[in-house]
Amino acid sequence: MGSPDEDARDFHGQRLTALREVFGLTQTALAERIEVSQSFLSQVERGARPIPDALVVAASGEFGLPVSFFSVPPTPLDVAQATFRKTARAGAKDEQRLLRLYNEAARLFRTVSEQSGYIEANLPEPADYDHDPEAIARAMRRHAGLDDEAPVLNATRCLERFGFGVVDRLDEHGHGGRGHTGISRPSRLTSRPLVALVEDVPGAVKRLTVLHEAYHWIADRDRCSPIASTRSPEEHHAFRFAAAFLLPEEVVRGRVSESLNLHGYLPIKADYGISVGAIIRRAHDLNVISSQRYRSLSIQLSSQGWRTDEPVEVADERPLLLSQALSQVYGSQPNARASHVLGLAPGWIHRWTHGGARDTIENSGAVIDFAAARRQGSRREHASLGLSRY
Repeated sequence: MGSPDEDARDFHGQRLTALREVFGLTQTALAERIEVSQSFLSQVERGARPIPDALVVAASGEFGLPVSFFSVPPTPLDVAQATFRKTARAGAKDEQRLLRLYNEAARLFRTVSEQSGYIEANLPEPADYDHDPEAIARAMRRHAGLDDEAPVLNATRCLERFGFGVVDRLDEHGHGGRGHTGISRPSRLTSRPLVALVEDVPGAVKRLTVLHEAYHWIADRDRCSPIASTRSPEEHHAFRFAAAFLLPEEVVRGRVSESLNLHGYLPIKADYGISVGAIIRRAHDLNVISSQRYRSLSIQLSSQGWRTDEPVEVADERPLLLSQALSQVYGSQPNARASHVLGLAPGWIHRWTHGGARDTIENSGAVIDFAAARRQGSRREHASLGLSRY
């Protein structure tokens, strides 16, 4: 793990708070594990007393963290307003843990993305599109080289080409049942946005979720208060953007009708990689089907068990950008070095990069500079995406 003398760094007591929240511990529980009193630990976390070197070594060994974890200074990005794709059953305790993990993953992505020279994300300004998520989705599809009815072959790779980082295994315990699917922390203080997936979800859900969180980065960079509920206008707009990006309005109007039965939605799912539940909701949002038909199909969806196990598998998508940038900065076996330099647990890095990806972004289509594309006016880019199919 190294020693404080070897690292010669300033240590921050607030990092003990970060440690507690990552591991889901109370002050009392952490104090017992590192053999100090709860009152002493409280003073260290508040900055009332300095963090002793011996305490850093003890915590480092107890939790498998590099000593450098405790030298990471706080930044304004750590307290930016968070957005989640979640259900009503999602718990506050889980959110605290996920926010801490997200901060660590976002710091990793910002560092290696910048040091590797990868493009910064030039995100569209919602005001330029009258804050219309459908219009923003159309613009981004156009700049990605997609025509009006083309499927998005790989949503994750498409976002990476816009400069987004994607992590799809943020939490080792993210295996379903807790209600959180995606997380982001939008802010204008960085041009290297990260979206993270929490739960192990089907491919169609993953595609919609990464785009849902990408929209929060576009629309909510100035947010200073939490989104009120899962049914808020902000969440509805994020869904509209993600669904419009995956399933253009022209396709819905051409292939969905009031009389289309539940199984008739499956070919659309197969062609566009979006769940039947999301297609039904999108058709209703566009007034292609009535509210009565929407309710009927939703009931059928539940009775068939499709809310948890839909037919037609959409293959998993794996991010590449973080792994590639990490290797470019730290070499062919980067985890140990990055762990020491950046103060991250090696297991986190391994999980967030799937142990290293074999492909490269360069082999998956050209990067997309949204701002440069806009300056060219409405002329479309005709270059092929060159992305692997879902």
